[in-house]
Amino acid sequence: MPDKIIDVRGRKLGGETPLICTPLVGRSREGILAEAASVVPKQPDVIEWRVDFFDAIGDTAAVLDVARALRAAAGELPVIFTRRSIKEGGESIAIGDEDVVRLYAAVGASRLVDFIDFEMSNDAEHVRRVRESTRAHGTRLILSYHNFGYTPGRDFLVQRFLDAERLGADVAKVAAMPRDRMDVLTLLAATAEADAKGRIPLISMAMGPLGSVTRMIGGLFGSSLSFAVGEAASAPGQIPIADLSAVYDIIRRARDGK
Repeated sequence: MPDKIIDVRGRKLGGETPLICTPLVGRSREGILAEAASVVPKQPDVIEWRVDFFDAIGDTAAVLDVARALRAAAGELPVIFTRRSIKEGGESIAIGDEDVVRLYAAVGASRLVDFIDFEMSNDAEHVRRVRESTRAHGTRLILSYHNFGYTPGRDFLVQRFLDAERLGADVAKVAAMPRDRMDVLTLLAATAEADAKGRIPLISMAMGPLGSVTRMIGGLFGSSLSFAVGEAASAPGQIPIADLSAVYDIIRRARDGK
């Protein structure tokens, strides 16, 4: 559906082929920029800065300094800014939830990033404030749900996608850990159902080696972005950029009958 497509810096989230996003997980300014210098030539569609890995996350000026340098290094690549909470698979950080919300507001106001990712499990008031901040600064909001323990039922997963939309997300993201092959099918089926019911682009994946196939074929079920390894993985099951690009090319040619 054309109305589901978000065009950011010429990249179309929600188009026929999923965008490829590579995460940056450096702990220092130098490490992050070295990662970016290595990753950008590999031509991902999007870069995600996982700021929960950044040792100086508690220093807003330092975060903005890196964001400014990263914006320059990324050129016209869209940037996602993500503090992944420890309860949803992120790193332990030195600041509390209120400070994270303030950091998100400062980064959004800088207009140096294009997307901000925030978990739906956060305090409802914090979700509302992050939503208000992104709207005020023209930043897109990804509301996300991650379950590293298991894969909930299909209805529950569909509801997470729809909840993200209800809460004002521009993009809904759901990731779960499969215990068997049926869990992988559950995640894909939930994505397809939510894609049929919802009005915003979706991102989904089953994590780990068992779920890696969803990173390759998720687009056929409604997932509009997949995370691929540039320098280092940010979650289990991620595939190198070149390999994922090759898979997407094969799927595109097969779909076009070539």
